[in-house]
Amino acid sequence: MKCKHKLDFHDSNNNGQAIEGKVIIADPTPCKRIRLNNIKEVRLELSRVYREARLGTLQTSEATRLVYMLISLGNMIKDSELEERITALEKTIK
Repeated sequence: MKCKHKLDFHDSNNNGQAIEGKVIIADPTPCKRIRLNNIKEVRLELSRVYREARLGTLQTSEATRLVYMLISLGNMIKDSELEERITALEKTIK
């Protein structure tokens, strides 16, 4: 993935390997905020994760975790929207 929420540590003189007693430089990778406010946005992110896993730019274990969370989020959005619609229908009946 292009965006990491952790710091990448590397030693510029040692091909990125940490050596005991050496000072390493922390490079934070900037993140673009991913909007997941509706089902369409969740679907687009699921598609992106799938493509990255297929291309090998994202490990399948990481893709599996992300897909699980995205599906859970999608279900919560769907349930919330259904709850709002049911509440609106109940108000019109009364």
